[in-house]
Amino acid sequence: MTMKRVLVLGAGKVGKSVAELLLACGRGAYSVTLADRDEAPLKEAEGNLQRLRQRVKHPVEFSTQRADVTDAATVKRLLTGQDYVICMLPFNFVAGIAEAANELGVHYFDVTEDVETTERVREIERQGRAKVALAPQCGLAPGYIAIAAYDISREFTEVHGLTLRVGALPQFPTNALHYNITWSTAGVVNEYCEPCNVMLSGHMVKVPALEGLENFSFEGIEYEAFYTSGGVGTLIETITAEKRTTEETNLAYKTIRYPGHRDLMKFLLEDLRLGAEHAKPTRSGKVFDRSLAVELLDHAIPRTEQDVVVVFINCIGIRHGRREQVNFRRAVRATPLFGRIWPAIELTTAAGVCAMADLHRLGKLPQKGFLRQEQCSLDTFNHSVFGLAYEAPERLEQAILGGA
Repeated sequence: MTMKRVLVLGAGKVGKSVAELLLACGRGAYSVTLADRDEAPLKEAEGNLQRLRQRVKHPVEFSTQRADVTDAATVKRLLTGQDYVICMLPFNFVAGIAEAANELGVHYFDVTEDVETTERVREIERQGRAKVALAPQCGLAPGYIAIAAYDISREFTEVHGLTLRVGALPQFPTNALHYNITWSTAGVVNEYCEPCNVMLSGHMVKVPALEGLENFSFEGIEYEAFYTSGGVGTLIETITAEKRTTEETNLAYKTIRYPGHRDLMKFLLEDLRLGAEHAKPTRSGKVFDRSLAVELLDHAIPRTEQDVVVVFINCIGIRHGRREQVNFRRAVRATPLFGRIWPAIELTTAAGVCAMADLHRLGKLPQKGFLRQEQCSLDTFNHSVFGLAYEAPERLEQAILGGA
């Protein structure tokens, strides 16, 4: 078996886990180069990968490179000779990487929630220039959530309502926001500010983030959910093209939080105007904008490894000739794997993008062009070892060590 060469751009919280999970579950199918401009995350990743190498029987081939991954010339140099690139950079640094990958014949995968970034990737195919697989939005949400939601919706000849909900939450919230930083702060703020693609009464519309507030209970715990940007991916287009929507269809993605979080973030981003992307300086020269909101949250809100990812989907429509509702739920908690604690958001996001890249390598996904998440069936996803991250994370390490 010839090893596939994979470049992982960004060695942050989830980027380092993508490299580790791909090398663990790939069982010698990959060699990974992990690149970042900061030395600290690279050193942490090296320690994790060295520990993995001592625990598994198959080869664990990797290298790390300190490089400015926001520089176009540097990115092209790193891409040269690779088979795959998995872009784990914050959404505002992703521009141009898919173009460079396509030009150099490198299959492209990312986990971005940013709609504008995804549209730029998609434009390569629209212009008839795609040479490789172009697969953005491959993480948890967008990503796995669309795979699971589409799987449920396939049981229905008419979809009247389909709501996708995901939350990455602290297991033990103590602050007023009932929240801890578990992934990209810039990504969180971005999805709280950008317009959201939804279907309301059978029409595709854009609605403001933080609206559509609802409350529900899951395993005895109270939650709220509200619209955020990007999580629905291409699912609305796909179900519409299949002519399974009606004049009453509502289809949307919502982020799950503990009650009260939405109101405080709305106050911060809208009432205090920190959601502005390009605010003018005040008389004293200060700029109060989105970047300040990110810096403020990074400064004040502690991180935690004790998190839980909650997935809750419900579909209403015509099934077996009558109006029915089907629900789908998962709760994944932080899990010990390969000698360290994997926060649930790291494990689930890494599993999403690693599964898509691995299924592409195995020929189970289209080999070229723009890939929609729903082109991967839930059954196919779950039959990969990466599917255990959602179905039985406590069995994942033994499955790898035992060769199951």
